[in-house]
Amino acid sequence: MTFAIDLALFALWIIWIMLIARIVLSFVFSFAHEWRPAGVSALLVESVYSVTDPLIKPLRRVIPPISIGAIRLDVAFLIVFIAVMALQSLLTVLRAQFA
Repeated sequence: MTFAIDLALFALWIIWIMLIARIVLSFVFSFAHEWRPAGVSALLVESVYSVTDPLIKPLRRVIPPISIGAIRLDVAFLIVFIAVMALQSLLTVLRAQFA
């Protein structure tokens, strides 16, 4: 049972890293409008978006981003990020109980 929990924790850790990378990429795209990834960086950007989009896009259809002046706050991203962290905490507690 602990192996399955460890595997799920590892998958959630990878998703968490990808979500952090998506934050960084959104800042890069917002501050460097002319930058377009090419080569290996294009592959990395595509992998980040292909891992995180299936988690965020369904929520975006239900909960659109909130506009605050010139800033748009992506509530769907925040919900996914908090859910991943909550699942990590829950699984860590479960692993401690089974160990």
